[in-house]
Amino acid sequence: MNNYPQNSSLSSEEWRERANAVMPGQQSNFRRGSGAPALVLNRAEGNRCWDVDNKDYIDYVLGMGPAIWGHNNKEYLDSIKNQMDSIFSSASSIAHTTSEIELAEKITELVPCADTVRFGISGTEADQLALRLARGATGKPWFIRFEGHYHGWVDSVFGGETTFGSSEPPHPSASDADSKGLAASVRSECLILPWNDIDALRNTFQSYGDKIGLVLMEAVMCNFGCCPPKPGYLEAVRELCDEYDILLAFDEVITGFRVSIGGAQGHYGVTPDLAIFGKALAGGLPLSALAGKKKVMDFIRRNEVLGGGTFNSFPLAMAAGLCTMEMLTRDNGAAYDRISEKQESLQTGLAEIAKRHGEQVLLQGPRGTLFLVFSDLDVAYSKRDLANADFARQERYRKLLQEEGVLMAGGGRWMISAVLTDQDIEDTLRRADRAMARL
Repeated sequence: MNNYPQNSSLSSEEWRERANAVMPGQQSNFRRGSGAPALVLNRAEGNRCWDVDNKDYIDYVLGMGPAIWGHNNKEYLDSIKNQMDSIFSSASSIAHTTSEIELAEKITELVPCADTVRFGISGTEADQLALRLARGATGKPWFIRFEGHYHGWVDSVFGGETTFGSSEPPHPSASDADSKGLAASVRSECLILPWNDIDALRNTFQSYGDKIGLVLMEAVMCNFGCCPPKPGYLEAVRELCDEYDILLAFDEVITGFRVSIGGAQGHYGVTPDLAIFGKALAGGLPLSALAGKKKVMDFIRRNEVLGGGTFNSFPLAMAAGLCTMEMLTRDNGAAYDRISEKQESLQTGLAEIAKRHGEQVLLQGPRGTLFLVFSDLDVAYSKRDLANADFARQERYRKLLQEEGVLMAGGGRWMISAVLTDQDIEDTLRRADRAMARL
């Protein structure tokens, strides 16, 4: 037992010393990055949060995307509190709750590919269920993923570089950026290709289509650069998957319920066989979902493909998800109009600041997520397009922004909430200007 005082009068530095004594850094290793010390936050409201030293920050991290209503939204919190008063824990293997059924009904109503829905906690585990389901439904052992896309931190989908163009199947090779301890055997489960290159996909199908059960991709590459699909690319992928009898899955953990109420698939009009949702789905509480076509999802119904989880449909997340769907669909989707308006104002202001300071920046992204990097490109469609972007400068700017009181997420992303105000943007741009001047 330690002898630390149990109060909040300590400084951030004192709290960090306590943290370092009992934890190996922040609770995620990913994009920790800018070199700025870890914040020690203790309260939040709207799009702002405060540390224990009472310094305020305008928050564009939002838990890496989930908090689409910002912090402490009363309607959202009341939905969770009301659920607490009725039932807060449920045995997902033997019982339903009414809120679970209602949320699944709402998702099947809104999402084009969703005939049925299986809930989970994290996007990582929903992606893994999608892989197992695809192998079980098709009987084919391999899946395809793409450079720069993210489907969770577990071995089968993490890291690696493509060997596309060699005489061997493009199984991912080890990368210096990968973690130690990854199981080498999982490299043989997947192929990794450049994204937005339909010829690469077609050639791979021609050579190995009889072994490929699934194509897994972000419909917008939000993990790296917020790269949009090239015109016609998603449609062409859909056609190829149909031709070769290969399932198509969209990882919509970031785009789901941010880009549009129907996800990226609803926005682009291309319907996958499976889709993975998370983050904004429950507005801040942990919740994920695998949604898909009945003929595929019925392998789960028939217990031919198994997937478990103690907290898969825990009632607090169900209530939060239902509230989020209600708020997003209200007034013909007015929340999306607000997000678009605020994102455009922020993007325009950041571009003007960069120009005034003689900096070249690329600003792009779908509704709800904005990406900033130092580059002379007008648009980037892939990780390869961004090979010459100055990411080191991006990280320095991120650190300076934090010092000025603006939190930009790792990877240069700005997550836009539905409660961002004109005052928030005005203050953001003033602080961003000071940070750019220091850069």
